[in-house]
Amino acid sequence: MPDKLGSVYNIKRICYNYSILFFLQEETIVKKSSLTKLTAALVVTAIILSGCGSAEREQPEEAGRKGLDRETFTEMAESESTQETKETVDGFTPEEMDLIKYNYYVELNNDIVEIMDSIDYYFEVVAYEEEFSLLPDTGLTYGYRVYGKNTDILDDCVMLANMEPDYGELDTMVKEMEEPLRALMDTFLDISGSNDYAENQYQKAKEYHAVVYANADVFAAVAYDFVDEIGKLGNERMAEEEERLKEEGLLINYNASRAISIGRAVLDEAYSQGVDDENLTDLDLTEIRKLHDELVAVVADFDAATEDNDQLVKESLSNSRPFDGLLDGLISALEWMMKQAESGVLPDMSGSGAPLGSMAHFSYVLGQCIDRYNSVFVD
Repeated sequence: MPDKLGSVYNIKRICYNYSILFFLQEETIVKKSSLTKLTAALVVTAIILSGCGSAEREQPEEAGRKGLDRETFTEMAESESTQETKETVDGFTPEEMDLIKYNYYVELNNDIVEIMDSIDYYFEVVAYEEEFSLLPDTGLTYGYRVYGKNTDILDDCVMLANMEPDYGELDTMVKEMEEPLRALMDTFLDISGSNDYAENQYQKAKEYHAVVYANADVFAAVAYDFVDEIGKLGNERMAEEEERLKEEGLLINYNASRAISIGRAVLDEAYSQGVDDENLTDLDLTEIRKLHDELVAVVADFDAATEDNDQLVKESLSNSRPFDGLLDGLISALEWMMKQAESGVLPDMSGSGAPLGSMAHFSYVLGQCIDRYNSVFVD
């Protein structure tokens, strides 16, 4: 596998309004550390149509996934009328097509990270060598936490890659990784559903291994760049969306979104330093402290906005505590993480949970905030 692991994003959930991405970073994919043991940091990206956000807006599934079926995709991809495609596609405007394409690419991103995760787990049991062999004394069984994916999203994205709007390198990368990604998806699906892999001296396992070994590096070399570019695009769209919310005076929504974005920035800062829970005490808190102070101020503004009945009415909210203290919990989780880093003692990550003071715990609380954001402002 490659020596470095770039920014890897895993989507927790995807909506027409919000795409929620998990950020993971590691040194290598073979030597497993934070890639799957650390709950991911989160990036929030907004992709809202002009005028969306009201209670009457179209449901995401109707505007996106259900709006374009496979037959429609095929017709669009094969259409020779580029002018027609640019003006309207099956009733969708260019702006709407941009959102649909972006949503599908983000969802592909989700599948990519799950496959990366499966590669990581696979090589915890199997030696990273061309010839199949099980690693000794792992205490794990073959196929441990390896899960395949169906190729529906990949199929859709390959067709979208040939359609307007032009996403440049992202379109190119989708096409480049199609073959190895498809092979890995299918093979991991076979592994996860196999009960007789040990028969005939692991003959099936050897066949599976040949596919994984041949495609893992090829896939990863493109996938890392793909998720990096999706992350950058998402950050740009999130900034634009927060500016819109602020300009329209949707202060509860705006400050909730800002709090989540700051939480993501905290984890981005840690990862930019090459820090996770395995070396948390190396974390330079200079920028983290600034983000902490900003988070405290934003949550205070959020609380002030929710205490204003007129603001609640403006944003169609009936609950004056829509986050039930979750944003306060985010501040507390960050403060515990900072204290842990300053203590000189690493968090105990030997268990299955996310201990207080760990980056994993902060990520978990941030995930709760995002889930609540979706339930309050999106669902």
